[in-house]
Amino acid sequence: MLIDQYLPQFDVTEVHEVEVDAPSEVTYAAIRKADLRDPLINALFAVRELPNRLARRLRGLPPLPTPKAFIFEDVATPEMGWVLLAEEPGIEAVVGSVGRFWRRDYGWRSVPAQAFVGFADPGYAKIAISFSACPVAFDRTILRYEARTATTDETARTRFRRYWRVIHPGVAIVMRRALGRIKGEAERQSLRAGAV
Repeated sequence: MLIDQYLPQFDVTEVHEVEVDAPSEVTYAAIRKADLRDPLINALFAVRELPNRLARRLRGLPPLPTPKAFIFEDVATPEMGWVLLAEEPGIEAVVGSVGRFWRRDYGWRSVPAQAFVGFADPGYAKIAISFSACPVAFDRTILRYEARTATTDETARTRFRRYWRVIHPGVAIVMRRALGRIKGEAERQSLRAGAV
């Protein structure tokens, strides 16, 4: 897997898989097309963003607009703090981010893809997220979502573990629901293609 090239050693990982009734190429395309937001995911992100929203309000700044949809391409952007690390089209895409995620503002650090593996400045965590589609039959696929986090020193490890204990249940919910959204998109596309 590509993610092994970018974060082979890590402090924590979260992996979820789901079987999709659609061919792997349709499932992989759905990774990029599916709107990953739903009411529960929106609520969990709103809770995480509450300190930032309050800080903006206290500074007299207007709230940031909420996007109508949130797709994979929205994640892998410098504005979101993520970079596309690698992609094997039709099989796997890996995005990465470096930051102090336990901070209110996430403490993002801009690190280009080619510097991600070697980045080791103290006090940071590196996250790599992989989406992959593995065919198990002509019209069935295992859709996998894996997130790995590695810290660069003991101080960051202590802070991240404390943060992880709090956010882990929400992360698991978001990952499972994102997979459900992608699965639904892939199966709808597969049904449409079969109806043509």
